[in-house]
Amino acid sequence: MKFLHPNFLWALFFLVLPVVIHLFYFRRYQRILFSNTQFLNEIKDEQATRNKLKHLLVLASRLLAILFLVLAFAQPFIPNNTDSNLNEKGISIYLDNSFSMQTEGDGFILFDEAKTAARTIIEAYGENNKFQIITNDFEGKHQRLMGKAEVLSLLDHIQVSAAQQKKDLVFEKQKISLKNTLGNKLIYQLSDFQKNDGLLKADSAYQVSLIKLSPSNIRNISIEEVYFQTPTQLKGQQNKLIVKLRNQSEEQQSGSFQLSINEETKSIGNYTIAPNNTVYDTLAFTISANGWNQGKIIINDYPLSFDDTYYFTFLVEEQLRVYCIHDEAGAKYPKAVFSNNEEVLLQADLVSNIDYNLLDQEHLVIVSNLINIPSGLMESLKVYVNSGGQILFIPNNKGDIQNYNQFLGALNAGTFLQKKEEQRKVNSINLKHPLLTDMFEEEPTQLELPTLESYYYLSPSIFQESIMAFADGTNYLSSVSVGNGQLYILSAALGDSYGNITQQAIFAPLCYRMAILGVKNVNIAYTIETSTKIKLSAQLMNDERMLKIRNKEQELIPSKSNLNSQLLLSLPGLSLKNGVYEVLDDSEEYYAKVALNYNRSEGDLSYYTLDNLNENYLNTSVKVIENKLALIEDNVKQIEDGESFWKLCIILALLFLAIEIFLLRFLPK
Repeated sequence: MKFLHPNFLWALFFLVLPVVIHLFYFRRYQRILFSNTQFLNEIKDEQATRNKLKHLLVLASRLLAILFLVLAFAQPFIPNNTDSNLNEKGISIYLDNSFSMQTEGDGFILFDEAKTAARTIIEAYGENNKFQIITNDFEGKHQRLMGKAEVLSLLDHIQVSAAQQKKDLVFEKQKISLKNTLGNKLIYQLSDFQKNDGLLKADSAYQVSLIKLSPSNIRNISIEEVYFQTPTQLKGQQNKLIVKLRNQSEEQQSGSFQLSINEETKSIGNYTIAPNNTVYDTLAFTISANGWNQGKIIINDYPLSFDDTYYFTFLVEEQLRVYCIHDEAGAKYPKAVFSNNEEVLLQADLVSNIDYNLLDQEHLVIVSNLINIPSGLMESLKVYVNSGGQILFIPNNKGDIQNYNQFLGALNAGTFLQKKEEQRKVNSINLKHPLLTDMFEEEPTQLELPTLESYYYLSPSIFQESIMAFADGTNYLSSVSVGNGQLYILSAALGDSYGNITQQAIFAPLCYRMAILGVKNVNIAYTIETSTKIKLSAQLMNDERMLKIRNKEQELIPSKSNLNSQLLLSLPGLSLKNGVYEVLDDSEEYYAKVALNYNRSEGDLSYYTLDNLNENYLNTSVKVIENKLALIEDNVKQIEDGESFWKLCIILALLFLAIEIFLLRFLPK
């Protein structure tokens, strides 16, 4: 056993004082005047024996109290059994700098408490040790060991970040950094230990200390999700936005939130959310501008504010682009539907004059009245619909069934079995189909449906979704999801000789809705991840120009790749800030706007408690410490110097003082 402060041992000299006092007290004689001395000698002998024992016990208690008090100041310890060649230690400190560390602790923000604790740990170790400070950012400068002065300087510059890391992944990074260290390998993790970050697995080769920082008030209101009720937004019409709010506290919370579109306030909503619950609210607004629009939802919440703003973008097309590929009189009815509509740009080409360059730019392609579909057109349409396009297929009454089935079969859309020349009434309409959603203010009770004179019998398919059907369940108008797009199949040619759908009020709105659903608003917002992927229009896939993404604060050059007929931009997510960014090429040509938001999982304030951690690491090499500087310093000294006994000495000193008091007050004289 050794002593941390051996100079205090000179105070053991004071052990002489109780001995001197007690010896002096033993020599004192008291004269008693007593009239009858018959039993005096007997009483005197009995009292002398009892008093001598009491005084000896009191003396022993005082001596032991002084002894252990002196030892407590000298701080005895059993040194670690470390080889003298291994004095240089490798010390890795993980400082959790995620957004959840912005909550309040014991009078300070948890992140500030963590930095103070990290500094305490570093300063408690000697200059000859090597240190690493690592954060959720996993920056290169955090991946190496360095001297004490350098690591303290680096600690001052660490800031809260959007990055999140699992504790076991951080632990692996720390072990890699300490792999070549000859001395003891010491690992610290300073965190609030959210449950969604998990825990590390103990490794006996490393001395691990977990320093638990606990928030004093668990409260957070967050905007979890924002999305439109319908996939396409239109200028001059009412659009509905759904907002999901979450209450992360044990009390009911109320407040308000604000919707802004293009920096103009459009709507204000109020919320009341039960404890640990979510609510949905709907905001209605009118769009006044074509092109790319940007919006944001804002709430006011303290102290966690990273999830109080939700950015989003959406595209409002100036015109819907419809391309009709036809034969003979196949463009007659599409022209009747769209030609007088200023919101639609219709181009109609004979099958022999197709402009294949137009396909990627169209919101709806109508294949109308073709007797035979060329193989080249089949392949182009397949690529178009997979990348998110909308196709309306209208057969010719004299069409080549085998050719049609080759086209439909390639898209898993079923087959035409035969053509029937008989009158038949369409029996039902699926008002829940996306094509008909919100088309009617109220559900129609007397909707007139088409009557057919000639039609193709379309075999059922598990991929088909019925829009209009006959009484036996076979489809007259159906849709099939193909990749990211939709194929709409009409089972009869258009014309008065084949049926009267073109005379029905529902025909034009159906075609218009098909074009609307072709507007490719892929994502109104993206979550910032380690690698953030942004989807763009397929027409940029083969473009060799370099693209960049920027806002007022940042400009980055993403990498490009293709996936499922879509262009993906990959961004280094951890360096991004939330907000709206523009996508440009190197000549500053503008392509799109994208909205990036911080990951909401940091707002989930579910933590491992000290008891949870102690139970999880029972009988392991991992030590759990509450975030108190005295406890942290004691832990460092114990690791640095060995097993310390000063606390035990204080307890024993107090115990023997208590025994002395008991002896003096309660034992008879």
